[in-house]
Amino acid sequence: MTGRYAPHGPTPDAFEGDRFQILALDGGGAKALFTAHVLAHIEDDLGVRITDHFDLVAGTSAGGIVALGLGAGLRPKAIAEHFGDLVNRVFPARLQRKARLGRLSKPAYDSDALHEVLVEVLGERALGDSCLRLVIPSWDLQRGEVHIFKTRHSERLTRDWRIKMVDVALATAAAPTFFRAARVNDSPLIDGGVWANNPSVVAIGEAVSMLGVPLDAIRVLNVGTMEPFTANTDPLESAGVLGWGTKAVDTILNASSRGGMGTAMHLVGFDDFVRFDAPVPPGKFALDRIKAKSVRGYASTTSRNLAPEFTAKFADHVAPGFTPLPPPTPRSGPCSDPTPEGDS
Repeated sequence: MTGRYAPHGPTPDAFEGDRFQILALDGGGAKALFTAHVLAHIEDDLGVRITDHFDLVAGTSAGGIVALGLGAGLRPKAIAEHFGDLVNRVFPARLQRKARLGRLSKPAYDSDALHEVLVEVLGERALGDSCLRLVIPSWDLQRGEVHIFKTRHSERLTRDWRIKMVDVALATAAAPTFFRAARVNDSPLIDGGVWANNPSVVAIGEAVSMLGVPLDAIRVLNVGTMEPFTANTDPLESAGVLGWGTKAVDTILNASSRGGMGTAMHLVGFDDFVRFDAPVPPGKFALDRIKAKSVRGYASTTSRNLAPEFTAKFADHVAPGFTPLPPPTPRSGPCSDPTPEGDS
């Protein structure tokens, strides 16, 4: 897709079509196992391939790992299996108490273990190998700026397609105090959840600004990661560091998700934004602690409720196949490399 560029950013060609559907997957650490199971149940219940119905997939943190798995061509059921293995190997129960204490002075968990599991699943695939348009938020720690990984779905996007999916996954999931920052092209990147735990607004912005999609053509399915009921917050009103503890992280992530959800609803309209999540008791799950059987139960119930709404609002749209733009090539001219003698 070619486009004209204004001072405020790209002005792409007009969108052709009557609908553009976005799948937005929240961050949530180990709790993103819920997301993978929900999508797997939808496929099984309705006999569909979930990715056939979405023009753009956005995922933050562990939701970004799920999104990358979909972009690599994996079905949600396979992603759920791999993700369960990831949780067991990266957040082993025997280390969780020690890890929580260790977070006071260093990251709690081993990024190398996460890298090892991701390589087994995603291999050597680059972002440019994705079969879906992807948008994966991260945060540049050194520059203090938003960093968003994107497939090559616009001429303006010239670098990310070369980056390995594994490196993108490490960057979007590098939660502070849990993992060390990921180095991608020498930039220290951390978890996209610090600013966009719910990537719905990021995806809507991408569709409008980079792909020329009008807001009234956009429909969004947003899947959360088991948000806890509101607990008694009275003690937090005057709490310090010890009182807030890990509750600060949970509050920031929930606030980010809720804020993104509310803004997205106002942008595309309440009828065209569907969020599914499972409210759970406070403390039942954590970013590094889940019970897989219990997660499967919540996912089963939630997906049972989601199936009719998916059929009513999303199933009738079949997204055209995504073909990434070819890699940029240098223009020929007087400074081009000379043709070696003997070559034709």
